[in-house]
Amino acid sequence: MLRPIPQSLLGDMMTLKVCTGLDTWQKPAWKQYVVRNVHLQNTNEVKKTKENTEVVLRSTLFIDGRLSRPILDYDTLAEQSQKAGRTMRCVVYNAAGQKYGEYEVLTVDPVPDVPARRIHHIELGLV
Repeated sequence: MLRPIPQSLLGDMMTLKVCTGLDTWQKPAWKQYVVRNVHLQNTNEVKKTKENTEVVLRSTLFIDGRLSRPILDYDTLAEQSQKAGRTMRCVVYNAAGQKYGEYEVLTVDPVPDVPARRIHHIELGLV
């Protein structure tokens, strides 16, 4: 059983952008979700995507399974966005509301909490 992510680390906020379609000029339309109590951590990690390609991640965004709100199905949202024509994007802000940056979401990794049958946290791989 994994220990909970300390609430003191979950001070960031993100705006998740999910592509809903492309117009005639290939400009994407976005549906936005504001997710609170997340944690952005810089990294320089090589990971494989679902398409089996290697990418170097700039950052990892941690979304707690209990404390982050609202609770979303990030795998489904990533698939919907990809089918609509673009990968998901997110804009991350610190606790004071200052913008860290805008990122493209390349990987969605739910981490299960064993033996409990729930998701402990979700890691979004960002570039």
